[in-house]
Amino acid sequence: MEDATLHQLRGLKDLVQDAVEAGVTQTERMHIAIARYPYAVLARLTPIAAPVRGVEFVQTTITGSVYWTIRLATRATAVTAARVLDHLAAANMPPEA
Repeated sequence: MEDATLHQLRGLKDLVQDAVEAGVTQTERMHIAIARYPYAVLARLTPIAAPVRGVEFVQTTITGSVYWTIRLATRATAVTAARVLDHLAAANMPPEA
């Protein structure tokens, strides 16, 4: 594989990783913002305010964990892709004399 092609593939890998990370971050922000509304309303009801805050905490923790896992998987995939590209680049190197 040509060096220019490998360079383009590395750039593509970086672009895809950045796009997924940005998309996940924005989705997480929207998810949290939307989820806050019903909790804010329910938390105004004094008899159930404490349990509502507890449920909100659990939901927010689970949501954060899911998005963290997506980010981790994205980074692991990018590292794997980089290693594959490194392997391809090494396979293209001429043998040393």
